Amino acid sequence: MLRPQHMDQIFAILTASRPDLRFIPGTIPLTPLAAVLPPLTYYLALILLPPFPSHPNQKLISVFRSVLAVIAGALFFRLPLRYHIPFSVGLTYQLALVGLYGGCRVLDAFFISPYLFGHIPRRVKYHQKPRWETPGVWRHRALSNSYYNLHFLQPRKAAVTEIATTDEGLPESWRDRASWALELELAMRGAGFTWTSADVRHSKKTWTPTAWDRVHSILLHVLPALSASFATIRFIYVGDLKGEGDLSLPFDDLSFPKQLLLTAALGGFLMTGFSLAHSIFAIMLAPLNPHPLSYFPPLYTTRIWDLTSVRSFWSYGWHRLFSRLFLVYGVWPGEWIERKITGKSAGEAADVGKVLGGFVSSAFVHSFAAHTVVGGSVGEALGEAEFFAGCGIAVVAEEIVKRSMQRFRRRHKHNVDGDKANCSDRWYDGVVGRVWWIAVLLYNGRHFARGWVKAGLVREMAGA
Repeated sequence: MLRPQHMDQIFAILTASRPDLRFIPGTIPLTPLAAVLPPLTYYLALILLPPFPSHPNQKLISVFRSVLAVIAGALFFRLPLRYHIPFSVGLTYQLALVGLYGGCRVLDAFFISPYLFGHIPRRVKYHQKPRWETPGVWRHRALSNSYYNLHFLQPRKAAVTEIATTDEGLPESWRDRASWALELELAMRGAGFTWTSADVRHSKKTWTPTAWDRVHSILLHVLPALSASFATIRFIYVGDLKGEGDLSLPFDDLSFPKQLLLTAALGGFLMTGFSLAHSIFAIMLAPLNPHPLSYFPPLYTTRIWDLTSVRSFWSYGWHRLFSRLFLVYGVWPGEWIERKITGKSAGEAADVGKVLGGFVSSAFVHSFAAHTVVGGSVGEALGEAEFFAGCGIAVVAEEIVKRSMQRFRRRHKHNVDGDKANCSDRWYDGVVGRVWWIAVLLYNGRHFARGWVKAGLVREMAGA
């Protein structure tokens, strides 16, 4: 039983500021009320989002809903500018992501989507039908792209084909509205709604996981990989970056190989950490099945060793939790700008604007979060922006090279025996692609790692 002195000790821990946390001057420790009000106000507004076609006070409800949405958006945006979490650099960073993501989501749900596109998210129901897998090589190929291989799971149930159907209407009763609003607010990737992000839709072929599958994944694969990443981060930090007192030495004091190793360890830590959290929440909510809240589609949709380009990594190898934000505030504006500059019609592809817009929006989001843990300094938070901008340029460059090589090979349709054939692929393409994307992410990722060392995030991750 907790005694008053125990409560005082817990309160002291939660309110004690880390000496290496450089929060924005003027911000204060996050209060419970400040943490609860934004999502609660957003939820109340969501209940009123579906129209009331036969209600006599429909216009009044619409105005009240918009007022709630504006308040919710303002409260979300205010979070990182007014508050910090004193005992953690990482949680203060996450608070900025939550505030920015939440505010942008509110604007999208209540103003951009309904007024510009006439769209209110509808429920999507998923039906799974058993599919037969041929033993041997074909089964191995199916497994290679399965949820289980991606999350280091061993399948215990049959393979299934997932079919999605969209509801015709929107909720009308208060009970249905309350359930719909809760599901939509918690669906970060839009899973279960017509807001579903592309990574959820990549493949209809999947597996039906069990709680034991996820436990097996955590114990035998995810935790060892996470532990190895943590050990590497701690080894490098304690051995090479730990300065006097609470100071960290500059990232550039590391040798080049150690810079790459630390960057790889940070990436591995994040990837396995996301997978661990994904599996834990899936286990916790599994008893709710078949309720939509128990639906956890694959977090990563391709095994990392099957990726052959920078674009495929960001499209299939990463979690894409912020994909809706990047779509609305990056991809769509980028496509619009490219079409305005080039004169392309609305039906023509605008890939350069799409790619650069998405990465520029990502650069802004992550740099904004970084600036909240470096004392509000914009200049010290540009590492994330440099990383994502570099990745965007790399995607555009590799696409240019890829299309140029395809045109060249079509003009020279000869294989090694001199016979004409469609030789658009070479045996070494995959090798070159893997070396390329790994080199880009490690070399360019040093900007990210440099910023995290400067902000004290690496020190906190190392437990030092």
